[in-house]
Amino acid sequence: MFENQYVMDLKRYRRWTAPTFYKVKSFWGWVVVFIIGLVGALFFHNEDTRLNWESLGYMLMLVSVYRGVFFRYMLAGKQFKMMRVQFGLKQWNCKVIVGNTIRVYTDDNLSNEVFWKQVAKFVEAKSYFDLSVDNDFVRLDKNCFTKGTAEEFKAWMLAEHPEIPYAEELPEFDK
Repeated sequence: MFENQYVMDLKRYRRWTAPTFYKVKSFWGWVVVFIIGLVGALFFHNEDTRLNWESLGYMLMLVSVYRGVFFRYMLAGKQFKMMRVQFGLKQWNCKVIVGNTIRVYTDDNLSNEVFWKQVAKFVEAKSYFDLSVDNDFVRLDKNCFTKGTAEEFKAWMLAEHPEIPYAEELPEFDK
C-alpha cells in the first residue's frame, strides 16, 4: 500500500496545470502573429495612414502576447479559484491511498474511489505521477509519499499493473 499526501494551493496547481509557455507548439504561431502585428504597426505608422490600421497592428501584438504567454497561466488561476469556491477553502489537503483501489481524500473526507480497471494510463513527470481515468486523473506528488517512495511506487505499478500503459509526460508539462 502507498500513501501520498500534499497541500493543494494556487502555486502547486499552476505549476502542475499551466505548461511552460515557450514549449507549447501554439506559442510559435503567436510569435508569428506578434511579428506580423509589429511589422504592420511600424509600416502603417511610417506611411502616415489612418490611425485604425496602426491600431490593428498594436492589437495583434497585444492579443498574441496574451494568448502566447499569459493565457494558460491565467486560466489555471481561474480554474483554481472555481475549485476554491466549490470547497470553500483557500487550500486543502489531498491524500491518495493506493492499494486494491485508489482512494482520494480531500481534507480527510473520501472524495473519490477509482478501481484499477478504470485507469487508462500511467504517466510520469519529473515531479509527479498521473493515473489517467476517463477525462481526469489522480495525481501523486513524487516528493510527498508518506508510505513508500516514488521509486517503489513506479516499480510496483510496472510489476503489478502491466496492463496499464506507461508513458512520460508531454514536454510542456514535464516540470
